[in-house]
Amino acid sequence: MRVKPVAVTVGLLLAMHPLLSAGPAGAQQDAAARTGDRPVLAEIERRGVVRCGVSFNPGFAANDDSGRPVGFMVDLCRALAAAVLGKADAIEIRRLSKPQEFAAVAAGEVDVSFAQTSWTLTRDATYAVDFGPPIFHDVQGIAAWQLPDGRSALDGELTVCVPAGTTTQAELETLIADGRRPWKLRSFQGWPDALEAFLSRDCSAISADRALLTTALHVIDTPQKALEIVDAPLSSPLALREPLAPLTPNSDRNWMAAVRWTMFALFLADDAGVSGANANFQRITGTSEMRRLLSGMPEIAAKVGLRPDWAYQAVVQVGNYGEIFERNLGSRSPFKLDRGLNRPWTQGGLLYAPVFQ
Repeated sequence: MRVKPVAVTVGLLLAMHPLLSAGPAGAQQDAAARTGDRPVLAEIERRGVVRCGVSFNPGFAANDDSGRPVGFMVDLCRALAAAVLGKADAIEIRRLSKPQEFAAVAAGEVDVSFAQTSWTLTRDATYAVDFGPPIFHDVQGIAAWQLPDGRSALDGELTVCVPAGTTTQAELETLIADGRRPWKLRSFQGWPDALEAFLSRDCSAISADRALLTTALHVIDTPQKALEIVDAPLSSPLALREPLAPLTPNSDRNWMAAVRWTMFALFLADDAGVSGANANFQRITGTSEMRRLLSGMPEIAAKVGLRPDWAYQAVVQVGNYGEIFERNLGSRSPFKLDRGLNRPWTQGGLLYAPVFQ
């Protein structure tokens, strides 16, 4: 096997960017309406779609051959639309870069962002956004071209490509400043630019969330062992963690609750073995908590503004968290990612839902 020309490879990875909707010209009017404290759910019902921000990455958000948005984060958006509107495909997908994301959420240009952003104290305190529960637990990774003699390039001096303004960049800067690696960083405005530079061999290595590296580089045709992807050699295992969470405007508590509890519903259904195929049966015969979940607790849901059958619709139309993971990133996908930390807490993972009561 040989390395494909860089231009062709980058083209394959980036070609679908324009296919993710940039949104209608009326976005400014929607944002203006939002400034009058009109609740987000009322705006969604008026508009008829849930607008979700994403970061384009294979497996997480892209378009299929027919131009339909697909991916792990897209399916979370679809589950939210099923819960809010009763129609999983009533979504509008917008691609957001990290510099754009916080402003776009705060201004109401999107209702929620699933753009693979880690929840940090600085971001929580600085931006006019609220973080929902972590929906994907990742670790910081680093990919490098191996040397001609097969040795790892990570052992010597090298230049590492990183997207600017990320936790990845901050952790590597600390690593280098402490003298633990003789590396140089080269930052780029966004992930696509950093990836293109790496594929062009302008950098010997690239660092980002490990799952992101695995899925993005999966489509690269390289000789066996020409690339290696490992956990980044940071100061401690704790420094590796990347809890990716959805973002909503912090001006609407009910909308945050709707997003939060829809994600929790997917977690709990996964943990309890409630799937799209058996949800109707479990709605009648399941445990008391499963019956509460799938009935939607209508009186409580109404206080938030959700449909009476919101959780049932999310699971039936899109699936539980495990189903969403496996078809986009796991065993039923080309990437075959292990669920790892993204398993229910009862199975040694970090997915945990508060009590539906």
